[in-house]
Amino acid sequence: MKIKSIRNTKIKTKLLVLGLISIGGLLFLGTESILTARQINQASTDISESWLPSIIIAEELNKATSDYRLKENYHVIAKDEAMMRFADEELGMLRGEIKEKFDRYENYITSPKDHEMMLQAQELWNQYLLCSDDILALSRAGQTEQALELIREGSRTLFEESSGLILQVVEFNKTGAEQASIKADRLYHRLTREKTIIIVVVVAVIALILSYIIQAIEKPVEALVEGTRRVANGDLSVHLDYRSEDEIGVLTRSVNALIGRLNDMIKDEKHLLHQIGNENYHAESECQKAYCGDFAPILYAITSLQNRLEQNQLNQKKHEEQSEKQAVIEHISTKGRGKMRK
Repeated sequence: MKIKSIRNTKIKTKLLVLGLISIGGLLFLGTESILTARQINQASTDISESWLPSIIIAEELNKATSDYRLKENYHVIAKDEAMMRFADEELGMLRGEIKEKFDRYENYITSPKDHEMMLQAQELWNQYLLCSDDILALSRAGQTEQALELIREGSRTLFEESSGLILQVVEFNKTGAEQASIKADRLYHRLTREKTIIIVVVVAVIALILSYIIQAIEKPVEALVEGTRRVANGDLSVHLDYRSEDEIGVLTRSVNALIGRLNDMIKDEKHLLHQIGNENYHAESECQKAYCGDFAPILYAITSLQNRLEQNQLNQKKHEEQSEKQAVIEHISTKGRGKMRK
């Protein structure tokens, strides 16, 4: 019963309850945040000692690029195709992993300098990959010496510069973590005051947004209810004008599409039945695509009716022709018997 009553509750009531719960929860969360803010001072000291996502990703990136370098050498010295294919697979996976780490690092950039260093490292790595493509091509062609020479002379500098920049990123973030700990101590005294201000502002914003949402939902829902009621009463001239990308907008477009399809099918059925009334049993539907899903049997029934009526018409004509032939034969026979009597 409780679930049913909640389901039957109006959207406005649901949103009001949700808003009240959100505001109450936010107030509780804000109060708790103020009380626990004192712990931030101690927790900030642990920033430089705990792992930071940016440091971990950069170190993993450095390891992955080193692994790629090793697998590249393994590919060159591979002595059979099976080993070479295995190395190709490993290199392909490492390329994807390295690209994913470069992309993921974008979410943890701490400053323009950090971004610039990592961007330079990525550019150097992309240049290295172009050189690596040439190395692997030579390796697949069996030109091992040329490939090794290119590894030693052509790609070594690019690899070392890229790897060096990645290590600089690691050190840069470690230094930044230490500075963040010092800065957190200074921000501690501002935290309580700012939290209070934020809570007040957020509560006011939520209240305004909640009021707007209620107004934005109530009117289009009422229009949908009225429109569907008219359609249920047989009025297919309804057109709903609400346009939005939210769920109500999607529902409105679906209702308009349904009404349009019903109009098309009714007009088409009138056309087909009119043609059947004029004994035109070869008339075709002008909107066959509208008869999809559970609407398909309607068109099938009309088509079947056309076929049966056409068959009955043919049978009737055939019967009439046979009757005429029989009448002619009887007439000729009657005349023949008359002459014989004479």
